[in-house]
Amino acid sequence: LVGEQICEALAEPYWVDGESLLLGCSLGLAHANSVSAADPLMWHANIAMQQAKGQQGCAYHVYDERITRDARGQTDLEGELRRALRRDELVLHYQPRLCLKAGRVVGLEALVRWQHPERGLLPPSEFVPLAEESGLIVPLGYWVISRALRDMQWLLGRGLPPLHMAVNLSFRQFQDSQLLPTLSRLIAERGVDARWLEFELTETAIMRRSDQVQQTMLALGELGVRFSLDDFGTGFSSFVHLNNLPITLLKIDKSFVGGMTERTENRQLVRAMINLAHNLNLEVVAEGVEDTEQMMLLRQFGCDQAQGYLISKGLPLNELVRFLMQAPRHAQLGMAQN
Repeated sequence: LVGEQICEALAEPYWVDGESLLLGCSLGLAHANSVSAADPLMWHANIAMQQAKGQQGCAYHVYDERITRDARGQTDLEGELRRALRRDELVLHYQPRLCLKAGRVVGLEALVRWQHPERGLLPPSEFVPLAEESGLIVPLGYWVISRALRDMQWLLGRGLPPLHMAVNLSFRQFQDSQLLPTLSRLIAERGVDARWLEFELTETAIMRRSDQVQQTMLALGELGVRFSLDDFGTGFSSFVHLNNLPITLLKIDKSFVGGMTERTENRQLVRAMINLAHNLNLEVVAEGVEDTEQMMLLRQFGCDQAQGYLISKGLPLNELVRFLMQAPRHAQLGMAQN
């Protein structure tokens, strides 16, 4: 009750020289008892305040032991992730992208996994948000790029045709001053053609500090790298804004693709996205394709590529090679609705 009253009082506007000023506050509270010492009490209140900062507006939070356990758990996981990078516990799986006109695989998306020694194979949702928050996403991102380039080289050495390799790029990596020189060095070391490397960006990333993003994209584009926009339709970018960026492909989010067979609105929206993208000379990749009816509609709408479980889940490198050798099955998937 006291915390609520303080927050309400501080949320009221202040008048200074005829101007209205609004102040926000984040308040942490900790319960004291007769044996409480000052230092741990202040520490507990500070932890609670950090929790309050995660809420919007004026907010307060009362300390409890669970906060400490969760914070320790996050700290422990962060330490384990740092060790995982040193011990090479991370692995890449590759999800194929199918050309709907030619019926053949034309690209791959690199998907990072963590082979945790105790918890088994962890998906990115278990550790990538932590990496973003802690800043580990930068070294993690460089590891992914390096490993993907190495595997591109390995596939070419097995006589397989070159494929576009898509790697997710975090906004934090865009902010790293070493991005351009590090990428130049990695490409030179692996001896691959940079034109086959593709960075996937989210709408949220390109809308933040758009001038800086555009400059970085243009500099990377001079190396030959191309860009795709991931999860299109879930953010707030406009086609006018996108037209000013060196983007080659749009990836329609699976939430739209998945609802096409049930909702007329989704079908109309996907068709409109494809038409607008083509008018901007962009290729379109549909994500999350899981059944033949979705595939049929996408081909009918003129979609260029498809990605999803109907074609294949993400595969480790050795399984990927076997998959890529099955050219007749790919052609049947891509051309079955002719």
